[in-house]
Amino acid sequence: MKLWFKDALLDIAILILFIVFAFTQNEVLTYIVWGYTILLFAGKVLYFFVPFLKQKTSKTTVPNWFYHSIYLGFIIFLLIGKNYYLGSVWLAIWILSTIPTLKRDDS
Repeated sequence: MKLWFKDALLDIAILILFIVFAFTQNEVLTYIVWGYTILLFAGKVLYFFVPFLKQKTSKTTVPNWFYHSIYLGFIIFLLIGKNYYLGSVWLAIWILSTIPTLKRDDS
């Protein structure tokens, strides 16, 4: 557990940042959250077209259930904060993240 927890520390910190954003609607956090969201969404889309990204992401030791929990947390807190556009983008990120794991489970 401790091995993958270090890999997941950034994701936990970002989730905390999103929680703070959802309840404060801070203008600076708005830019940070949107920037992070756009970068992650672009990365998830590029995953399907750039072979290098497929190799890079398969090296993580973090279990899939953890990422599903984190993405669900992002969506829940964004919807609580009435950030529906951001919540819908995170739903798309979650769906795009699920596709490769489904393909791995089938093979």
